[in-house]
Amino acid sequence: MAKRAEPRLIIVDGSLESLVASMLVDPPDQSIAWFVGGSPEEVELRRTAARIQADLLGLGEIREVSDGADFWADLPGGFGEAGLLLAAVTEAVRDGISRVMWPKQVAGDLDAMLDAADRALLIQRVGLIEQQRASTPDLRIDTPLIDLSDQQVAELVVDLDAPAWASWWALPDAIDLAAAQAERVRWSEKVIQAGGERLLTRQRRFDAA
Repeated sequence: MAKRAEPRLIIVDGSLESLVASMLVDPPDQSIAWFVGGSPEEVELRRTAARIQADLLGLGEIREVSDGADFWADLPGGFGEAGLLLAAVTEAVRDGISRVMWPKQVAGDLDAMLDAADRALLIQRVGLIEQQRASTPDLRIDTPLIDLSDQQVAELVVDLDAPAWASWWALPDAIDLAAAQAERVRWSEKVIQAGGERLLTRQRRFDAA
């Protein structure tokens, strides 16, 4: 998959998915990692992982959304994701950035994929209205992982040589957290099947990170 050659605002949460999406950005040093948080028991781990990932990839800046993911999660139905995307688009427009990267992945659920794609398109249209007023380039919300299965994401991890160990669920402090254990089982198996077992363990070349 070819890297994109424009600055991005990347929605990140310390997950493997946001790591992979961030590695598709070019140039990284002109892009912003926009951290959206997580559930109360996960948020500090996710914040740590997001910062490690941003440092490893050389992203230009990491910011934190004023309303955390728990706020968006409390909204009914798809309003949470729509609100999050609208906030991301607002942040991008404010900075003159025309591309928002949303690492949404639905693991082959066709209905969920169509819902997410429609939601992104709707918010993209809202952003276009505001950008026309500001005479800035056309806005687009990119969803590079939305139609990929877990195994396809794992294969992309291997293709990109992505440091999967920098995902929130792989951090040492996440070892006893049930949600992290579920994510480790989910992703470790797939990454190993794709030939990337070494990417699940911190390598010496990253010791300074």
